Amino acid sequence: MFPDENLSARQLIDAFRVRKFSPVEVIQAAARRIDQINPSINALTTLCLDRALVEARASERRYLENKALPLDGVPFVAKDLLDTADIRTTYGAVHFADHIPTKDAVAVERLRTTGAILLGKAATHEFGWGITTTGRLHGPTRNPWNLDRVPGGSSGGSAAALAAGLVPIAIGSDTAGSIRIPSAFCGTAGLKPTRARIPVEGATALAPSLDHIGPMARVPSDLPLVLAAMDGRLAGQASSDFSQHNPTDLRGLRIGVVRYMDTVELASDHAAVFDRVLSRLRSLGAEIIEIAWPLPQLSDPYAILAPMILAEAHHYHQLILRTFPERKSEYSNAVLDRLKLAGAITSSAYFEAVERRADFRSGMERILSQVDAIVSPVSAGSPASIGTDYVDHRGSKVEFRKLVMSYTAPQSLSGLPSCAVRAGFDIDGLPIGIQFTGRAWDDDRILWLSDVFETSDPEISQRWPKA
Repeated sequence: MFPDENLSARQLIDAFRVRKFSPVEVIQAAARRIDQINPSINALTTLCLDRALVEARASERRYLENKALPLDGVPFVAKDLLDTADIRTTYGAVHFADHIPTKDAVAVERLRTTGAILLGKAATHEFGWGITTTGRLHGPTRNPWNLDRVPGGSSGGSAAALAAGLVPIAIGSDTAGSIRIPSAFCGTAGLKPTRARIPVEGATALAPSLDHIGPMARVPSDLPLVLAAMDGRLAGQASSDFSQHNPTDLRGLRIGVVRYMDTVELASDHAAVFDRVLSRLRSLGAEIIEIAWPLPQLSDPYAILAPMILAEAHHYHQLILRTFPERKSEYSNAVLDRLKLAGAITSSAYFEAVERRADFRSGMERILSQVDAIVSPVSAGSPASIGTDYVDHRGSKVEFRKLVMSYTAPQSLSGLPSCAVRAGFDIDGLPIGIQFTGRAWDDDRILWLSDVFETSDPEISQRWPKA
């Protein structure tokens, strides 16, 4: 049987076990699909398909010998911010166009140790500093649902590859929404885990105190298994039967909707989808509880987040990478402008933001002491056209970053787990995502909630862009 690009990682593993098809056939099919589709979406930047085929043959032998590893034979891609041994890793930047690491990032190593097979590197916004996934080195990545639109970022290559059916799982990173934004815009699933759950070693930083590494998948049901591999729980195990919450309804679950936080008003079609989200959650048995944001003096999370990212990124580029200002001519204009702006952030402004961040987290924890999870939009509007910094929104010109990041900043500041999944479609047929946020270390319950929600409406969850 020819492997279907719509198969999840779990479905592939089940098929391998009963010899329906082999890891070799899957890698060969993936290579053909990449050759067919990637030129139009520019999701993958560097491929390692010859090595992948060698690893697939080894995986096939393990299945024949009943020695398969938990993710044996499942193909994946890694965001190009994460180091990969002997595979070009550019961080999306001209400065590192020929950089070849000697060691895998921890998250990559852990997936490979469980038998998953790396096919290549997924495009990232330059140094991970942007939400459109573009840069001077590789150019723009395109959204598979509409090639004129951005996929979101900075993990846009990973999300685009998932939406296009090139792989079932991927690795991303999230500092201010970089997993959740492209997952929402491309109609896939992605988890920003509890901070420090997955080691960041081997990934180039954007803002070290805010950076997260996390799993991404074509469907949310694969995320628990990938998370267990990346956080180390599957190390040394020979089974992929990772336990999950079993109920398929949400009876007894209390889900909060936070009001009076300073976010951009939703576009009308996004507002309609979010209203339907609340109705679906109620129909699944959840109780929806509206909660007022308890700290009105800290109602603008983006205003707290922005100076922290600017200051930490400036320090990293100047003193760790040593690319600024020495090699400033190699930056794109947008990233260079941010670095120049960052130089004006004083130490007192930075430490004030750090203190406000701690207070903001306490506000989030106060809300989550009253409910089991929070549901919220990922963006106030749809993905922008490629090359657009400002968008028309409810009759005004709005900065695209503000349109999105006012919704993703709360989880980034608080370090709490947040999973983005598909919720519906906009008036142009592009996916609209939502995010579920939970208490620290409650990642598994958030993934279960996300899966139950998305699969409750097959008409929405099973639609994919045409190849």
